[in-house]
Parts: sequence; structure tokens; C-alpha cells
Amino acid sequence: MHLPRTTLLPLLFFILAAIAPLTATAAFKTTLYYPYVEMSVPGGIDITFLFNGRKDKTGCETLATSVTNGMLTVCPTCQTKAKQCLDTLEPRHRKLLSAEPLDVPSARLPDGVATYSALNPDSALPACRESEKLTSSRAEADRIVCYPPQTARPLPTARKITLDSSHYFLGLLFFVLSGLASGFACYLIVRYDHLHAHLSHDHNTTGPQKFHATPVPRIGGVAILIGLLVAGVGLLPIQQRFSIDEFGYLLLAGLPAFAGGMAEDLTEKVSVLARLVLTMLAALLGAWLLGAVLERIDVPGLDTLLLWSPLAIAFTVFAVGGVANSINIIDGYNGLAGGYAVLVLAALACVSAQVGDAFLMTAALAMIGSLLSFMVWNYPKGKIFLGDGGAYLLGFWLAELSVLLVVRHPEVSPWFPMLLLAYPVFETLFSAYRKYFLRGHSPGHPDGLHLHMLIYKRLVRVFVGSSDTTLMTRRNSMVAAYIWVMSAGCVLPAIFFWSETRLLIALTVVFCAWYIWLYRRIICWRAPAWVIRREHT
Repeated sequence: MHLPRTTLLPLLFFILAAIAPLTATAAFKTTLYYPYVEMSVPGGIDITFLFNGRKDKTGCETLATSVTNGMLTVCPTCQTKAKQCLDTLEPRHRKLLSAEPLDVPSARLPDGVATYSALNPDSALPACRESEKLTSSRAEADRIVCYPPQTARPLPTARKITLDSSHYFLGLLFFVLSGLASGFACYLIVRYDHLHAHLSHDHNTTGPQKFHATPVPRIGGVAILIGLLVAGVGLLPIQQRFSIDEFGYLLLAGLPAFAGGMAEDLTEKVSVLARLVLTMLAALLGAWLLGAVLERIDVPGLDTLLLWSPLAIAFTVFAVGGVANSINIIDGYNGLAGGYAVLVLAALACVSAQVGDAFLMTAALAMIGSLLSFMVWNYPKGKIFLGDGGAYLLGFWLAELSVLLVVRHPEVSPWFPMLLLAYPVFETLFSAYRKYFLRGHSPGHPDGLHLHMLIYKRLVRVFVGSSDTTLMTRRNSMVAAYIWVMSAGCVLPAIFFWSETRLLIALTVVFCAWYIWLYRRIICWRAPAWVIRREHT
């Protein structure tokens, strides 16, 4: 069966949009260079230095030379066995920079690690201790900390970076520019919907996951993307001061996720698997362009496995794709996904500011600006929908910022974003379990038993049976408030305890247990009376 030209052309356009980043990354990919030095000390002791990655090779070579010259100054009889800049790290190198115990004594440096090995193992640890003593008079952040063999080596606390007023002003500019552009784009989409209704309107109002009264444009993702693009382009003149290139890489990486969802919005012929694959492609680009690869989740054993780069990349790609898909799943009612995402992004921006990461803070604020302007048109009257394109782009943005925050700041627990995203992630996992094991259906089979749908059907008992479009829209919009309040119960403690892994894990488990309890109460018509909304026409 042949697709009509009006359907085929947009589909081809967005397929090209998904492929384009693969070509662009060849020119814009960021490569990290890791200074690596091996020195031989009299007495049969070898010292190996490995430092965190540098964006430019010249800086890497300069540090490697500085370390070598420094060693030769204090030890003229020492010999240099190796001095190079590594552009890729093998698992053994990654283990050096991780918190995993080593077989030899090691020392935490302010920006790397040093290991001590010797023919006589008993002489290696004293040499490490001597290095530690030499730096005892320095500031705490500049001291060397020595660890014996087979000892856990906590990751160093990052040096405190305090954002100044210019960084916050940048964040405000991102917020305002993206908001103005997104709001204006929404206005144009709604005002001239008759020009694109044959492509953009969701005419199906009777499906198991359809709760709107009239056909509505579901290309709100276009407005979100325009808002982000305008924010980035509008601030290009100050890119030398604020490294706007990272924002551009993040946008570039997200295009495949957006393209897959947008193709579905326009054609309704793109499978869930195809959209998921494109979102995973976006995650791969994020790993390539920004180094967004999770190598720790603070779970013993699993962190050791993640030291193997292919597994770490695969895990990250799966996680990002899963989060993006989960945001698409909860995007069922006016304001639900958008309002929830604003809460999560506000938490990410808050913690990013605390750890001194201006890029992540401004990226979160830019998306908040776009979303709030979109919600002016989406909530409560539902004049425009986020659509799959917007939902997948938003999900990718949330997941990628979460990964980058954990990767760039060892002091941030991986369970901080996990608690923030607990609702959509657990909703997706629980739904897959419910469909496959309890009902014998495919996990991708749509049904009307998601938590937000049960809230609509069984808790929001207002205007039931009414055919008035205004009343139906009012009932639709009431669902979001339930989810916002529920999500705030995760977001608020996460903001206060973002570095406390054990507490965050406990809170995540408590949320999952509470979710199951609430779901069972609603599905059995035993929901607490105080959460039921009753109103009559």
C-alpha cells in the first residue's frame, strides 16, 4: 500500500532529520584526552599517573609534561617509562579513576590518581604514604590521599564552584527566550490550525488512551523545539563565555528522538519500537558528543560491571530510551506530562546550581521556559497537545540532563534522578508486568489501565456521561493535579538529599510500594474518600 504524498514527504523529512546528526558528529564530536605518565623510581618502585580527561590535546600534553618534569626535579635519577595522552580508556584505566579497590597502593590526586607498584610489595605502600605526607600542609582539596591495596577508594568531592550573577542571568535569558519563542510558536500552530489540520490533528477521540472531546493539533513538540533553538541561537554571541556549544550538542543529540515522535504525529504509522530505536540513537549521540555514559549507579557489583565501556554505554542507551518512552506513556491528559516535567527540571536546575554546573542549570531552565509557555495553551483547555515528538524530546532531555549531572559530578547520587523519575519509570515497568504476566498481552499493547487513566475514571467522578465538550475538557484537566501532588512527594525530598544514596534508595522503594498500594485501592474501588472528586452538571 502506498502512502499519499502529503504523508510521505513529512516522513522523509524527519527521517533525514534523524540521519543528519550522524554526519554532523564527525565534525563536532568532543574527544577527551587523558594525561598518562609512568615513572620508575630507584628502589624498584613504579608510579603510574592518570588524570581526568581534557578537551584539548595541548592541555593534556602540557599536564603530562608538567608531571614528568616535576618528578624529575625532586628525583633526578627517576626514569620516564611512558608519557602520552589517551583518547580512549581501557577497563583497567577506568578502574583506576573509579571507587573500586585496587591490587596495589594508590593515591587520590586533586584531578586524578597515582598507583604504586614494586618488586617488593612491602615497599610500595610506604612510598605512597611519603607522597601523602609531602602534601599534608596544603589545602584539603589539593592534598594527596593514600589508600592501601584492596581498600575502597571514595571518589573525591568535586571542588566547590560557585556560580556568579552572570551565570544566573544567562539562565534567566535561556528561560525567557525559550518561553517567548515557544509561546509564539504555539500561537501560530493554534491560530492557523486549519492549514495543517489534515496532518497534525488527532482526530481519533475514541481509543483506549483518548480522552479529548474534539480534534486537537498534536505537534506541540515543534513549539518546544523552536523554543530551545531560539534560546541557543540567541545566545551564540556569548558562547566563548558560557560554552554554548554544549547546549548545541544536546539539541543535536535529541533530534532523532524528536524526529521519530514527530513522524508518528504526522503519519500515525511509526511503531513504538522504531521510536524507541531512534531515541536510543539519540542517547548514543549524547554519549559521543557529551560523554553522557553512566559508569556508576552506586550498587556494589553492578558498578564493577559498568567499568566495561560497552556495557556502560548499552546500559545508558537503554535507560535514556526507557525514560523517554515512559514520558510518552504518561502524556495522556492536559498538563500532566508538562507539569510533571517542570517539577523535575526545577529540581535538576536547583542541584546543578548547587554543584556549580552552569550548562546543566541553563539547559533545564530553557526547557522549563518552553514548557510553561506551551502549558498556557495546553492547560487546562487543551488547545494543543505535546504529541509524541514533544514527549520523546522532553523525555530525552530529562534523561540526558540526569545522566550528565551524575557523570559530571561524583558527589551527586545516581539515585537522585532515579527518585525524580520514579513515577514514569515505575509506571512503565508496572504496566509491562501487568500486561504481560497478568493479562497475557504484549507490553506495547495500549489499554486504559494506567494509573492516570484510573484516576480519570474512578477518582474524578465529575460530569460523567456528559457530552458537553467544555465539561469533558474540565474533567480531563483535573487529572494532572493528582499527578503533580504525587510527584512533588518525590521531588521535594530528592532536592534536600541529593547526595544521600541510601536514603534516596529507601525513598524510591517507599514510592514504588505506595504506588502499588494506591493502584490496588483504586482498581478495587476502595480509594480513600478524600481523594475522590465529585461534582454534577
